[in-house]
Formats: sequence, C-alpha cells, structure tokens
Amino acid sequence: MARAAPARPDARQVEAVPLEDGRPRAAAAFDALFIAASALLVAAVYLVTGPRDDAGAFAALADGFLHGHLFIDHDMPWLELVPVAPGSHFWYVPLPPVPAILLVPVVGLFGPSFDVGIIAALAGGLNVVLLWLLLAAIGVPSRVQPWLVAAFALGSVEWWAAGMAGTHLDAQVASVTFALLALNLAVRRRWPLLGGLFLGLAAGSRLPVGLTLPLYVALYGGLSVRPPAWPDREGLVRIAWLVLGVAIIAAPIALYNVARFGSPLDFGYTRIPSSYGMVLDEPWYTNGLNCLCYVPRNLHALFIRGFDYVDQPPWFRPNWTSLSILITTPVVLWLVKARSWAPLIVFGWIAVVLGILPDITHGGVGWTQYGYRRILDVAPVLFLMLGWVFRNGMSVEAKAAIVAGIGVMAYGIYVINVLNFVSF
Repeated sequence: MARAAPARPDARQVEAVPLEDGRPRAAAAFDALFIAASALLVAAVYLVTGPRDDAGAFAALADGFLHGHLFIDHDMPWLELVPVAPGSHFWYVPLPPVPAILLVPVVGLFGPSFDVGIIAALAGGLNVVLLWLLLAAIGVPSRVQPWLVAAFALGSVEWWAAGMAGTHLDAQVASVTFALLALNLAVRRRWPLLGGLFLGLAAGSRLPVGLTLPLYVALYGGLSVRPPAWPDREGLVRIAWLVLGVAIIAAPIALYNVARFGSPLDFGYTRIPSSYGMVLDEPWYTNGLNCLCYVPRNLHALFIRGFDYVDQPPWFRPNWTSLSILITTPVVLWLVKARSWAPLIVFGWIAVVLGILPDITHGGVGWTQYGYRRILDVAPVLFLMLGWVFRNGMSVEAKAAIVAGIGVMAYGIYVINVLNFVSF
C-alpha cells in the first residue's frame, strides 16, 4: 500500500517544520545558498547606504572594559554620558552594556577606532537569515518568506538602524539579532537555557525586549488560553531553564549597575547632564522619564507623523522626530488579521503590548531617526505574527504594500544622506 503524503503543517502550531518527504537535497542546498546570498546582499546595502555614525559609545566602553574599568576615559560631548563624579573627566554610558561586551574582541583586535558600523551591517545581514528560518519554522510558505524578509530588511526601520549605526541604533540591531535567535529556539521548543540566554542578551541590549518574556514562557511551556492548558511537568522544566538563562545575563548587569550607581536597577539615565541642568529638567520630561501622559505624543510619532511638505523638490522632507510605521512599513496593516486564540497570537500580542509600553510612555520619542526606531523592540514578534497571517499565501495588495515600504525607506535614506534634505 502506498504511503499517504504527510499533511501540511498548520502554522498555528509553532513546531519545527521538516522538509517534505522526497524533496531533493539539491533544492534545499539551493535554498540555503539563496538565503545566504540575500543576507550578504542586504548587509552590502546597509554598508553602502550609510554614512554610518561610527563614533558611538560602545566601542569606547569596550576599550574601557579591556583596560579594567567601567567607564570611558574621554568625553564624547555629542553623546549622552554621565560623569563618574562632579567635574570628572571619566564618563559612564547610561545604557545596558551588552553591545559593548560583544565588541570587546573586535576592539581588542582592531582598536576603539574600528568602524563598528560594519558589525551592525553584518548583524543586519544575519537577521535576514534568522527571520527566514523563523518563518520556515512556523510553516510560512516558501513563496511568501522572501516577501516578509524583504519587508523587514529593506521596508522597515531595520534598514535605517543597521545602515546608520551609532550608539542607540547599534543597541537596537543587537537586540533584534538576539530576539530572533531566542524566537527560533522557542518556536521549536529547543534548548530553553540557550533561549533564555539569548533573550537576556536582547534585553541587555534594549531593556524593553525583556518584557516580551510571556511569549517565550507560553511557547516553551505549552500555555494555551482556548482551550485552556497549563504547562505539564516537562513544560515547567523548560520554563525554569528559560528563566535561568535570562537570570544568568541579568545578574551581572545588575552588579554592573551596583558598581556604578549603587542600585541594580539604575542605569544612570536620570543622571545625564543637560543644557537645561539635568536630563529630567528638559521640557519633554515634565512628568519624569515615563508617564502615561506621554502616550499620545508617542502614538502620534508611531502611527500618524508624516513627511514635512516644502515648496521645492523633492517636496516631502523627512523630519528627525519620526515617521509613521504605517508609511515606512505599511504591511503591518495586515496585523489586523492576527486574530486567533492560538498561543502564538494571544501571547504575541501580550508581548508586543508589554514590550512597547516603556517606549510609548517615555518622554522622548526616540529622535533623531527616520521612522520610529523603537518599534524594533517588538519587530521580531510582529513579523512572526505576520508570518502567521500569511500562512496560506500573500495577496497582491500586501506585496504592493511591501514594495511601497521599501520605496519609502530608500527615498528617506537617499534624501537624508545624499541631499541632506531633513528637518527637526
């Protein structure tokens, strides 16, 4: 009796998707070469379309680590730094330190003047591979995967972040890389300790990413809302390993803060000197660093802010404040179809809301930027859910939206970097 062909995996089940029986190995090898070539092409685009801001703080901090101290030994007045003491010529970096730790071997080999923007571009290329693998893992059709990868790599603020680089953007790109690594393991329920380490490294690059933890707990633990399901014994063990992995990263970062400021939760941001006195004296922080009262300005920056119109070509001038994600990445509109009780969707939305909450309640909207850079804190989850939306194929309208987003990103990068056509 002939063996029945295996049923196509349901993308609602976040399990690994094996190759179809009988698929030629040559086809799989071609796919791997195509993905690798795409990643290299994207990295090259990032490198070429700079110019990159390679004078970031993380390379200088990595050099400090190599010399046995936690500070930068020279002022970088164009950056937000914290003096070690009043009148000191030594400076702390008020950001999570993982990007600097990653640069230690690079700086050790090439020195602190090395263009670390190259690392950001290469990490952006790696993100192409990781997203491709993630989409395949949940059963997204092979004909859809390149469209979503292109939407992320060239039709979102990822292009701006990985191409321009610089202190804040380097952290954003690093967090995306580690979040994609963690998600690739979580959807397959593999190696929860390593998944936790990757998630901890993502949060150690951009703190809000740590708040996406519920999605990983659900994926590793087998949580479900409808039908209700709690983790079994094996699920609880996986969750414990996951949390341990996060804690292994979080503990030394907490000690790092204690050594600098005496508190495990104090990264020093409120200690930054400002032309207004201190950072909290700036007019956009009238109610502290974070407040629900700041949500409207951030939602405007995230969803509504458009180009400035001027009566001269090319007419539509980017503004350093922000540009709506609906303009830079219009395919996100299809997330309205991400409605299901599948754990990937329920806990995906929970992760997105929690992960973006510190961003939209922050007094500043993330300037200077093209797009809204902080959306990268949850972009891996958003594109994972978009993969679920397009699990049965992609419409012509969605493909047109992706092409439009790539056009918008290319336009902005050109007019800003080549024509210096931008306002604040």
